[in-house]
Amino acid sequence: MASIEDIRTRVTLQEHGIINTHTTDFPGNYEGFDDTWSQEKFEEKFRIDIIHMDKLQMEFDMVGVDAAIANALRRILLAEVPTMAIEKVFIYNNTSIIQDEVLAHRLGLIPIFADPREFDFRSEGDEEAKDNTTLQFDLKVKCIKNKGAPKNATDPDELFIHSKVTTELMKWVPIGNQARKYDLQDIRP
Repeated sequence: MASIEDIRTRVTLQEHGIINTHTTDFPGNYEGFDDTWSQEKFEEKFRIDIIHMDKLQMEFDMVGVDAAIANALRRILLAEVPTMAIEKVFIYNNTSIIQDEVLAHRLGLIPIFADPREFDFRSEGDEEAKDNTTLQFDLKVKCIKNKGAPKNATDPDELFIHSKVTTELMKWVPIGNQARKYDLQDIRP
């Protein structure tokens, strides 16, 4: 059985969920503990441990902070870090089992590796794609039967070629001066 200190200070992952995620930063929650919040106690206990950092990603642990505060920081980072994503999708021929609007939504969830500071917002009513406002990608893929698949195969990856569509199949199509300004590695899903 967990001690009162573990219950008070630990978030616990169990088989069917996470427990103890609620805040305890107010007095009277646990007898004998003064859990009032103060700036001094927060600064003394809080630290950030960087686990991994490279050019594309950073993994860190926040220690000594309530789960609600950590979640608030996570949401702020998601909202405030500028990113680019697919906004308009033009579908010419979709023969998959996924409806056009679902496919367009899924494409819109893919972050685009590009510096958003180098692009402007499109003006209202601006129909023409410009190199300073738009990135264009083509996704042309066809699922075909793999003639070299073993006779007893049941795995779709063995039975078909392109049974799964991934971002590797999205090709950037430069507009205007983009081909001179960016390398293929600079713009990608």
